Amino acid sequence: MAIFAAGAFDASTLAVISQFADRARAADGVAPFSDDLWAAARQGRTELTLTLTDQHEDVCGVAFTAHQGDRLAAELLVDPQRRRRGFGGQLLAELLDRTDGELWIWAHGDLPGARALARRHRLERARELLQLRRPVGPDAPPLPEVRLPDGVRIRTFVVGQDEAAWLKVNNAAFSWHPEQGGQTIDDIRAAESAADFDPAGFFLAVDDADQVLGFHWTKVHAEDPSNPGGGPIGEVYVVGVHPAAHGRGLGAALTAVGLQHLADVGGVETVQLYVEGDNAAALKVYERTGFTRHAVDVAYRRA
Repeated sequence: MAIFAAGAFDASTLAVISQFADRARAADGVAPFSDDLWAAARQGRTELTLTLTDQHEDVCGVAFTAHQGDRLAAELLVDPQRRRRGFGGQLLAELLDRTDGELWIWAHGDLPGARALARRHRLERARELLQLRRPVGPDAPPLPEVRLPDGVRIRTFVVGQDEAAWLKVNNAAFSWHPEQGGQTIDDIRAAESAADFDPAGFFLAVDDADQVLGFHWTKVHAEDPSNPGGGPIGEVYVVGVHPAAHGRGLGAALTAVGLQHLADVGGVETVQLYVEGDNAAALKVYERTGFTRHAVDVAYRRA
């Protein structure tokens, strides 16, 4: 066995990793990588990559680090066909040895193998990101009603007009968040060029002066990452309310608007969202609108 370190994966290794990821998704029922970190790996925006190979120089597993907001984060994946042979432990030990300072290591689905590996390396659970889901198909429970406070209306995001206003609200609402906080104009413009960006599904709550008070950014993915080939899935991507507008029911109203939109998209019968495990206020809103826990992603770090 050998572990090769580099700054980025080459194209052939990325192709192999994609095959591993498909097998892991089928075996575990959960995508093995965070969307943003996997994008960083594909685009070569990694700080460190590790590739473990066998005696035949075939790839058995990989690990990599990349910046996620203001933190350095890592992903690790062993070919599901070669699990329980100590490869994950070898990669994790090498990853920790080569990385100084704080490092957050994601384990998607909170699987028993990942928990055992974390215990052996004395890692602590630093963060829990819950994935909630709600059906919106024909047989689903009724969608929540949209109840807007006086003096508030809903309109959709206008590209080339609303970026600065959205940025102000987003960064105020998520000043505490390691990824969503601290967004820039370049970030929103990059998002606008992505294939899954649709301003018709990006809703703004505005007052009589058209000042933005909050927003609900929805997305539609071509397929459910935990059920390949199962049709599209909607996402409550981000819901944010400016702190000055808290207490008026805007979060619930914006969530209801987005859900009604996603339910009208052809083929979408399920909506997912991610929420911090310790965000009691948001969890309460989502549970009231019919969401239940589907999975949990855990970030580990050195104790």
